[in-house]
Amino acid sequence: MTFKVIIVGGGPVGLYMAHAFERANIDYVILEQQDTVLNISGQLLFTWPQTVRLFDQIGLLADLENVALGIHHKKRLFGDNGQVTTTSNFWDAMQDNHGYPFLPLLRSELVKILYNHLKGRESNIRVNSRVTDIRPHATGVHVHLADGSLIQGSIVVGADGVHSRTRQIMDSLVAQHALNPARLANKPMVSTFYGIFGRASNVDLGVEPEVFFESRGGGGEGGAVVQCLATKDIVQFVTLKPLPGGPTSERSPRYSDEEMDAYAASLADVAVCPGVKFGDVWAKVQRKSTRMLNQEEGFLDNWFFDRIVLVGDAVHKSTSVNGLGMTCGLHSGAVLANELHSLLSRQYEKKEEEEPSTEELEGAFKRYQEDRKTEVKPIWNGGHAMIREVVKKGWVSWFWDRFVLPWCDMETFAKGLLVSVLLIRQGQILRFVPFEGRGGRVPWARKVVV
Repeated sequence: MTFKVIIVGGGPVGLYMAHAFERANIDYVILEQQDTVLNISGQLLFTWPQTVRLFDQIGLLADLENVALGIHHKKRLFGDNGQVTTTSNFWDAMQDNHGYPFLPLLRSELVKILYNHLKGRESNIRVNSRVTDIRPHATGVHVHLADGSLIQGSIVVGADGVHSRTRQIMDSLVAQHALNPARLANKPMVSTFYGIFGRASNVDLGVEPEVFFESRGGGGEGGAVVQCLATKDIVQFVTLKPLPGGPTSERSPRYSDEEMDAYAASLADVAVCPGVKFGDVWAKVQRKSTRMLNQEEGFLDNWFFDRIVLVGDAVHKSTSVNGLGMTCGLHSGAVLANELHSLLSRQYEKKEEEEPSTEELEGAFKRYQEDRKTEVKPIWNGGHAMIREVVKKGWVSWFWDRFVLPWCDMETFAKGLLVSVLLIRQGQILRFVPFEGRGGRVPWARKVVV
């Protein structure tokens, strides 16, 4: 039996799944449409403790800790005047609860570490590989590339992000084969907010290092949120505000420098922390690592069809405001890897020469989908509500932030115990990789049974 997984997309989720497949002794190939999986993205990814635990299981913890930004406190403030409304040590409390820290990581650094530790990085990653079509058949799949190449495998895993070409092809196949295509059709991702991911010099700004600032409700009539985290040398920031034309399902345009400058000017007077306005930050911005884009939202109904299955932002996408996008994607990847490993292990135990049938694979995909929908949908709902709350202006939002939130904040109640119990301790784990890992005051719900 020569089962082979074709992973479309060489981002963090695709690379993590490749690590999982190497440990499961499952053959794979990654198809990346860019000329490299490495990039200079300035986007900061919040790596939650349950996800740090996943990385520890595959041997990456030390390297990630070496490149992570320090973070200890969180401060919320009014964007209009810079008044701090809440202060907490949420991040440190979570490390006490679980044994693992929050690790704010540059996407470029995370991808580099995932890539450098992958055994098959030279042989199992194919760049400049844009998928044009996928043709499932009774015993496998044929993946057609723009250069005319044909890649053959057993299944396709679409880890190619919010604009997933894999999803587009899968939805087209569903429409061709379904008796009622309208009932099974996935709704498109929709952008309601847009903003800038970027980096600026902190040498002269003086943004307090290792403090996560969240500036809420500033920026004119529509409101905006600005989040930032600094070292003594740099400030990483992200902004979000409502799209002026309202929600759209159109793909995010490539915004020009002039459009970015106009957007930044609309937030120039917003306080990002006490004593520093966004206009001050923008004056020190590093253009090469700064990008403006629409942030899509969507939670799809159908995550698989035939021998095609989707993970990560291809099926559940939130704005960056709650910092849980990558965490949800990686844990979905772990569940899918567990299901495939279990299915193939049963085949080996039966000493069957044939690969799993399409029906058996769809059974594994269905279990994966049901498991992750149950866990991800509440997180997605929370993120959907959160972005609409933090950009809002008006006396109700002011009253909530000023008088209510300081006394009923889930992140500070009992040292974050609710967040620990309801979210972090529920993190997934690769069931087939021996691992003990770290622990804290709150025990993990899932452990490896050796």
